[in-house]
Amino acid sequence: MKLRATLMLFAAFCFLLTVPAWSQDICQTWAGNQIVNCGFETGDFTGWGQYGDLSFTFVNGNPYSGSHAAWFGEVNGTGDIYQYVGAPGETLYWVHFELANLSGGDNFMTVYWNGQDVGPDLFNAPAFGYTLFSGVLIGNPCAGCNEFDMQFYQPPSYWNLDSVFVGSPEPGTLMLFGSGVLGLAGLFRRKINL
Repeated sequence: MKLRATLMLFAAFCFLLTVPAWSQDICQTWAGNQIVNCGFETGDFTGWGQYGDLSFTFVNGNPYSGSHAAWFGEVNGTGDIYQYVGAPGETLYWVHFELANLSGGDNFMTVYWNGQDVGPDLFNAPAFGYTLFSGVLIGNPCAGCNEFDMQFYQPPSYWNLDSVFVGSPEPGTLMLFGSGVLGLAGLFRRKINL
């Protein structure tokens, strides 16, 4: 009886020492994620470069997972965040992020990969809750030599961004994309642009 009570106390103590799952973003648990501060859990843009209009760009609550999300409410032009990613010998990169739009109206959001606009090219999008955007991109096979850039404009309100992943897709991931995840993202894109 004493042994069981001691083991239960030890387990409870160990549980209290661990970081609660709700204080981490799920992107921190994905193997191979090359994005630093993928869920903005530092409470700022540590690991991200920024340029353009940053007038109403900050990190706060309303996350998809974890405790924080990035907020983008640029009013005087677009604002960007970016990171350099890449792995030696890798040419395929899986990109995944959760995006929400808090208000319709005059707004814009897209992703650039090595200077090329790869979409989703959301123009005057209506309000929507967190939605998965994902795809597989071809990149350069060298460490840190691919620029992943996200561009935002939202004068009436804010975009929320969370759970950003860029990494090498595993074979099972590619099969998942082929079985419909990309199709769902594509349908959402068409719906937004109507």
